[in-house]
Amino acid sequence: MTAPAATSPSSPPFPGTASAPAAPPLRTRPRATPVPRASRGRRVWAQSWRVALAALIGILSFAVVWPEIDTTGWSDARLGIGMMGDLAGGLAALVLVVFRRRAPLVVALVLAALAGVSTVATGAAVLALVSLATRRRPREIAAVGVVFLAAAWFSEAAVFPASAGSLPAWQLIIVVVLVYALLIAVGVAIGSRRDLIAALLERARLAEGEQALREERVRDHERSRIAREMHDVLGHRLSLVALHAGALEYRGRELSVDEVVSTAGVVRDNAQSALSELRDVLGVLRDPSATGASEVTEIAPPQPTLADLEGLLVEARAAGTVVTCGVDDATRAQLSDLPTSLGRHAYRIVQESLTNARRHAPGQPVTVALDGAAGESLRIVVRNPSLERRGSAPGHGLTGLAERVRLVGGTFRAGPDGHGSHVVEAVLPWTR
Repeated sequence: MTAPAATSPSSPPFPGTASAPAAPPLRTRPRATPVPRASRGRRVWAQSWRVALAALIGILSFAVVWPEIDTTGWSDARLGIGMMGDLAGGLAALVLVVFRRRAPLVVALVLAALAGVSTVATGAAVLALVSLATRRRPREIAAVGVVFLAAAWFSEAAVFPASAGSLPAWQLIIVVVLVYALLIAVGVAIGSRRDLIAALLERARLAEGEQALREERVRDHERSRIAREMHDVLGHRLSLVALHAGALEYRGRELSVDEVVSTAGVVRDNAQSALSELRDVLGVLRDPSATGASEVTEIAPPQPTLADLEGLLVEARAAGTVVTCGVDDATRAQLSDLPTSLGRHAYRIVQESLTNARRHAPGQPVTVALDGAAGESLRIVVRNPSLERRGSAPGHGLTGLAERVRLVGGTFRAGPDGHGSHVVEAVLPWTR
């Protein structure tokens, strides 16, 4: 490997990114997300401003219609009773319109008829009609339309006789039909929009659940793969322990004291190494987010470590990726003491980062930097220029890396650095 200066450990990573989240328990299907319900205050406000608007329309209708009524020959008592009755009918309509969603058809029919004898009820009738139209049921709309048209004709002919110069009956019918059609169109548009929003929200909830399920499966697969990687190491260590312990038992009396001490030291060293590797495995299998042990039915070959990194870089260059690797001198001097498990994790991080770079930024140069110290941590940074590729779907490789790093007690970040590059950074604990 070449040895250019690597990125400093103290240099800030990429802003605005978060550490890998904890893995939730694995589920076999997406969890149903309840539809959020508006708070009581918001529901009261939504009802209040609609009723207030209906009242305003009714008052305006009252102010416009009554001055145009032909009250010739009316006594003051009749005029007062008529106006008070109009206001009372409007008040009753405003109370009734509150229940338009519980019984939309009944409320719309009653208010359409009431609007024929009360101008103040006009606003409530309009609100009930629009609310009914949001259901988009033609039979209900047609039934209310007949009542609405009949009430308008009855109002013009008997209840509120207009002065000379008012519209002929046929023109009045045309105006009423046009107004009714406009209100229906508004209601249908509102209903369609509500259904569209509900469908989009449901689709988003399902997509979110499916994405979470896919990521959980990736995490479970990663745990299984880590367990398979550790299998050979544990088997190798324990076989050495058994071999030397058996030899010590068989030839113990024939060996000198120094040979016994040396053999016991070999047994102790291998037992400690096996115990360290076993702790790594148990750290994966005891993770609270795991729902069960993964069955390992095949024995995987020995897994590559950081010592095999040069071969990985050669393969990447042969595939057309321009890769430069930098390791600072202090870190290079300690790589020979790097624990095997840490070397495997570091190798996998670089491997997946190179794969990710080839997929999302083909042909772009990639830089790999490693620095750290024994007893502290090993920091791996893989950087490549970002390319906008709308057609490529997001993969799960980085999700698996985040889970791998989290399980060994490290930190992982991946994303843009704000300067046109995509950066993958992992910090792994380097125990002696």
